[in-house]
Amino acid sequence: MGCNTMNIHILNRGMLFLGLTLLISLVAIAQPGSTANLIDEAISFAEDGAYDNALSMIEPHLENEAKHDARAWYVAGYSHKGRYKDSAFLNASTSKKANTERSIAVIQLMTAYELDKNSAFPGGISEMVEEALDYLAKTYMNDAVKGVHGFQMGMDGEVMTYFRAFVKIKNVISPDDDWVREEVELEKNLAKANRILLESIDLNNATSLQNQEALFEKVVSHYLRAIELDGRDYTARYNLAINLYNRGVSELKSIDHTTSMFELMEIQDICVLLFQEALDPMLAAHNMERNRMETLKGLMTIYRALSQNEESEKYKSLLEEAIK
Repeated sequence: MGCNTMNIHILNRGMLFLGLTLLISLVAIAQPGSTANLIDEAISFAEDGAYDNALSMIEPHLENEAKHDARAWYVAGYSHKGRYKDSAFLNASTSKKANTERSIAVIQLMTAYELDKNSAFPGGISEMVEEALDYLAKTYMNDAVKGVHGFQMGMDGEVMTYFRAFVKIKNVISPDDDWVREEVELEKNLAKANRILLESIDLNNATSLQNQEALFEKVVSHYLRAIELDGRDYTARYNLAINLYNRGVSELKSIDHTTSMFELMEIQDICVLLFQEALDPMLAAHNMERNRMETLKGLMTIYRALSQNEESEKYKSLLEEAIK
């Protein structure tokens, strides 16, 4: 291995075992020879997949003689990335060990990226660091998507944490990109995931009733957040209105022969409030796309539920015209 130039072959183990060849030019005055040799030896371990050995060799020096060496931070971060892939392959990408390895890898790789970018003697590793960070960013996005598909009650924060980790990395390596659209879609999908759980709840016990209320609040909050992010999103407004209206209908259906007069009055008040809350987002959705039959039908139905028959008939007529 030469003093000023070396080839590094690091196996990306865990999935496709892709080979990565790294060519790094060294500047003698940028680092002492002993540090360069130490890094070279750590790289030799890393290229053989001996990540533990590479880390035990390089990490103790990251706070002293290798503190400002981009290559050292890169090798450490790349080794943690390798350990993350091994752990994700054997266990799960969201296991405690995998998450820890991934978090450390991101921190160290970002440090390497900043050091190399701002160095008077760059080692030319920025492109390799970007590739490694981009891979880790995609794993966070994949975990967010998997979290939605396998959603369980209370997973909202975990899913959003994965997404924000994705955005944080992307903002470093692709600062001109905008991920608002993706966040809007994620919020809407989380709202849908909570609604699906809500519809599956058994209402025959008190715990289920508490869960029902919590899930409904999550549905509403996710749609409101999507609207906050994108004020022109039609589906967020429409679906928010539908969920508020359906919640009111569900309250009405809870009335039976055992319902007392006072309980009946309370339920009616709740229903009116929910129907009124459904009206604004439905009107907003209608104003965005005035010929959509679902909003015409929605407005006709909501106004009827609020006993505003004149308005209900107006939208009924518009709906009939749209059908023709």
